[in-house]
Amino acid sequence: MPNNLIFFVPYHTGYAHVELIHSFASFADVHLFVYKWNPAQQIVRDYFSRSTNVKVHEFGIDTILAELAKQQQQQHRVVVLLTASMNYSLGQLQFRFFCTIQKNAPSIIDVYSTGHCMYGCQSCSHAHSHRLPITFTNYMRTKYLSSINSDRSADIIVCPSFSSEAAPYSLLSNKEIVEKIVAFTFPHAIKLHPLTFQNKNENNPMLSLSKLEQEHVDRFHTSKSILPNTQTNTLKLIEHARVLICDSDSSIPFEALYFNDHKHILVYELAEKHNVKDDRQKYFHVFHNVQQLTKLLERYFAGELECKTENSHQFFLEKYEEPDGKEIERLADVRQWMMNQLDLDQNFDAEKVKQGVKDQFQSSLTQMTLYALGEHTTAQIHILCYGDIDDVFHTLLENIAEL
Repeated sequence: MPNNLIFFVPYHTGYAHVELIHSFASFADVHLFVYKWNPAQQIVRDYFSRSTNVKVHEFGIDTILAELAKQQQQQHRVVVLLTASMNYSLGQLQFRFFCTIQKNAPSIIDVYSTGHCMYGCQSCSHAHSHRLPITFTNYMRTKYLSSINSDRSADIIVCPSFSSEAAPYSLLSNKEIVEKIVAFTFPHAIKLHPLTFQNKNENNPMLSLSKLEQEHVDRFHTSKSILPNTQTNTLKLIEHARVLICDSDSSIPFEALYFNDHKHILVYELAEKHNVKDDRQKYFHVFHNVQQLTKLLERYFAGELECKTENSHQFFLEKYEEPDGKEIERLADVRQWMMNQLDLDQNFDAEKVKQGVKDQFQSSLTQMTLYALGEHTTAQIHILCYGDIDDVFHTLLENIAEL
């Protein structure tokens, strides 16, 4: 593990990114900066409380700059990892925020968007992946540890994604299919998306779960086959599964193609949303309704369901390199994290950095910008987004008033 490299990560979820954090922490120490508006802040603190390689802070420009100054004094290079997808506004704003800081903080050598999924999900920026399957890194490094073996593994795994109020296209939006799964009489396990686990009184503002999907999440929780949110190693579940039921707009079905062990991947999509250019489709059994799902399962139990995943591993390798648990090392080489020669003897001007952030965002202050700047809770942001712009930044960057 290099002793002069540090990762800074702005953190906006709970368990959803812990596997990714473990992957990077295997290479260098990680500092998480958890947003004040993130309702899972205490969960994240508790989860990493015993970690020697992961430190948790509350997000704030003063906290970030103070830690940055400390790392610079120790001649440490800092890489900022953005786990929010660049396909969404939060990821884009995070990138602008940290690039603005980087202009006046020489110890930041890179601002890199890791994304949080793989090919097949609209959140994935595959072009930025360098073909490195980072999603698999921690799985490959820990796959033989008994501590992560699930005692509730099953041949049939259900891994629904989620969509939104405006675009209710996920399996979670189909009442008949949800009821069918809850009524399954054969052994199975249900692994919900980590972001669907939340305190109803403390919603994550980055989660656009529709009312209908929330009702169906609650319905799934009545099943004895539901897996806890603390089961974060989904790849371990997929490894042992024979049948995977999931959404088309998800990286889960693609990840299953890695194993090349004759799995049956049953993928849900709306008929009108079928994409003929989706090159994954030849490996999937696609269903649009509960009747089609029922027939696929009947054929599976009768031994009559065609296996479409033969040679799927080769398709996986067309998109990514072979996973071996050393993806972060190769990423460090590609991004030249260990090669740059830096002069870190001169301290940066924190006030100049703050002014740069103000200049960058003051003319385009929106509610999402306030979330990305991370100085306030959700309730405070709801007030601030309707306030006077100068007053907002006066409070935001100078911290002389409390709401």
